[in-house]
Amino acid sequence: MLKAIRKIGVPFVALFFIYLLNPYGLNIYVGYLIAALILLQRDFLVKNVDVGFWLLFMFSVIYAAFFSFDPKAGNQYIVIYAVVPGAFYLLGKFFTGKLKSNPVNLVILLLISAVIFSISAVLSVFTDILQNGYNIVERNLPNYWTGNIVPATIMGSYFTLIMTVPALLVPKIKKLPIIGRIFLLVYYVIAMACILRIGSRTQISISLITLLVSLFYVMPRQSFRRNLFMFLLFFLGTFYMINTVSFDLDQDWLSAFANRMEDSQDFTSGGGRTDRWIKSMEYLFTKPLGWSEHEFGHAHNLWFDVLRIGGFLSFFCLIFFTTHAYLAVFKAIKKKKEAYAFNNQIMIYTLAFSLVFMVEPILEGMFDFFAFFCFFIGVVKKYSADNPVIA
Repeated sequence: MLKAIRKIGVPFVALFFIYLLNPYGLNIYVGYLIAALILLQRDFLVKNVDVGFWLLFMFSVIYAAFFSFDPKAGNQYIVIYAVVPGAFYLLGKFFTGKLKSNPVNLVILLLISAVIFSISAVLSVFTDILQNGYNIVERNLPNYWTGNIVPATIMGSYFTLIMTVPALLVPKIKKLPIIGRIFLLVYYVIAMACILRIGSRTQISISLITLLVSLFYVMPRQSFRRNLFMFLLFFLGTFYMINTVSFDLDQDWLSAFANRMEDSQDFTSGGGRTDRWIKSMEYLFTKPLGWSEHEFGHAHNLWFDVLRIGGFLSFFCLIFFTTHAYLAVFKAIKKKKEAYAFNNQIMIYTLAFSLVFMVEPILEGMFDFFAFFCFFIGVVKKYSADNPVIA
């Protein structure tokens, strides 16, 4: 991987990883530096500014303009909203171009990026577990670096891609040694312990859904021997857990999770989200320029919360961009059928991002998550453009 880092350029990789780690809240300033470095790559820009970039740029500028009328998160976010999404989209294409769209290297790059993105959240939650245990219902915990209290839904978003680790390890990943697989599995277990501490039903659902999707996609594409080994490993692991771990909701380690599961009405309505989505659809026609959060709070949906703040123009620009992104994902998966490990990763990451987009505001408190998505789509678009379709 050191060779790949040198190909990309140490400044780009270092700044990107620092942005994902976000020590002491420095990623705002790092985002400016990344945008500036990308703008200096004139030859790269000429070849890589495409329709996806312009859709994302239009959305970003319009959303930032509407946000500037009431910048609750701070005036600095006006510029951040306007320039960072497009910069990260281009950064993803830049990294992929330097790696010559090699799917083996891209798998490792995205895995490492996902781990780094989750480190601050793991440190924050696991530190609390070591200090206070599980017998606490309060789900909002202090950030490891700053001490500021972070809502559980925001904290959970940083675990999203780690929750997909079992799904990603279903196929064999070249250049990932056995020690790397063991590390990912151990890290996943630690992350799951953290998820149970903050009681995130969304993240547990992502882990289960992505694993099932990966099994259905990968099984027909790999050998019977590997499928048999995989199922034996899964069966033995499940048998061991059932016989050694108590899943009684009265257990201390399930305190936060059990507290949420007790509210069956809250669970069936998605925490009241479905009512807010319906109301947002009504407001699209009655209040197309947006509305106050005091109306009914967050819509808990990326697109509808964009509509609330940025009006119908930014709403439709975002719909066009995400539609364009999903089409790019579909095309990329069809490019190299023999690279099914990377195709599986593209599909699983897209699904994981989308599941969170459906149930959280994202840009208000989870902007880093959206920036990472833009980087990921940049990787997918460049990979798709550099490889011919193989029927």
